[in-house]
Amino acid sequence: MKRFLLVVLLGFVAGAATHIGFYAFRRPAVENRLAHNLAWMRTEFALDDQQYQRISALHDRTGPELERLFSVLRTTREELQRLEEVRRSSDKVDFIAYHQAKETNRRARNQCRTLTLDLVYSVAETMTAEQRDRYFALVRNGIELAPPGR
Repeated sequence: MKRFLLVVLLGFVAGAATHIGFYAFRRPAVENRLAHNLAWMRTEFALDDQQYQRISALHDRTGPELERLFSVLRTTREELQRLEEVRRSSDKVDFIAYHQAKETNRRARNQCRTLTLDLVYSVAETMTAEQRDRYFALVRNGIELAPPGR
């Protein structure tokens, strides 16, 4: 019986390690995704070297702050889910914690939106009018844009 449990446990550990290892090595890093997306933009919009370098610098400057904000959003979403589970299971509500998590989430969403819009408009400023029109047509699906001023 002990041998059986040992074999099952070792099988479980080996399977879990394989699963974690497979996804750890296959999941693209943020930098790799960014490099891939910037290369796609370079080709798609026929960016010259100066445009590409400026756009890369804009993304490099904005990226860390956006990643920090995404982390805040994940954390506050998890906190709100935890508070909801407590409310459902024990019928107790921590209104202060709930309000703080909602407010932190709201501020992070607003900052994220502002940074994203600043990035989009800064990228558009480096482009020609034709490139800009195509770029706005592409990003308009993901975010609400004000009419571009020319």
